[in-house]
Amino acid sequence: MKYKMIVSDLDETLLNSDRELTPNTKSAIKRYTQKGGKFVIATGRMTPSALLYCYELGLKGEVITYQGAATVDIMSGEVLDIAKIASQEAVEIGRYLEKRGLYYHIYNEDKFIVNRSTPQSLRYARLSKVDFLETGEELSKYILNNGISPVKIMVITDEDLVMPLIREFNQEFEGRFLFNTSKKWMVEIVPIVSNKGVAVKNLAKKYGIKREEVICIGDSLNDLAMIEYAGLGVVVENGSKEAKQAADIIAPSNDDEGVAYIIDKYGFLE
Repeated sequence: MKYKMIVSDLDETLLNSDRELTPNTKSAIKRYTQKGGKFVIATGRMTPSALLYCYELGLKGEVITYQGAATVDIMSGEVLDIAKIASQEAVEIGRYLEKRGLYYHIYNEDKFIVNRSTPQSLRYARLSKVDFLETGEELSKYILNNGISPVKIMVITDEDLVMPLIREFNQEFEGRFLFNTSKKWMVEIVPIVSNKGVAVKNLAKKYGIKREEVICIGDSLNDLAMIEYAGLGVVVENGSKEAKQAADIIAPSNDDEGVAYIIDKYGFLE
């Protein structure tokens, strides 16, 4: 088998626009893993949300979550690797976001934490299929008072503000954190050492899989690092311009089962 590991983003890549796994996609993944291939989900989602799809697919091994900040064993739930934003730095980010009047929430111990319920938090809860914890106070105070070091911070905003905010944050924090996006209305903040490319590289090394034996499939800016790392970097047709520029191959869209197409066309090559 030429490609021993296939890594796929979840939203807008593996899932269709209804956020579902199609029967054909499930079948392709099952055939690939039964042949000895390793199929891995790498997502910006929190671990509990990602695990729902791992269970549906019957996957074993690892799942990469929080934009590559965490790698978790699917069967046991054991956290194998994790990077967090230091508590004082999270307070600094929180105060800045609060001063700017931006909605944000944090992730700690696989909990999605907000200061109060808002349309943004409700929207994200529907997407992730995970409920949230309300603090009743500004998140920066909650982080400080509880000594929390979150694995990720999420800003939800208008689509036309996402890229300007990423540029603003990079300038304000001078490369101290990784600012990324996986959806048109999200800005995700993780430790600077974290990205999907690093996580995939570490996982491949663990299993003795060479870079040229890895396929990575994504759609967005947060997938760039793993697409560039892969022996075969793939972006689905509905992906962003930035992601497509980094790809070796453009696959059919998520609604046209692009991941299944790649598995069938390349996954079984000898």
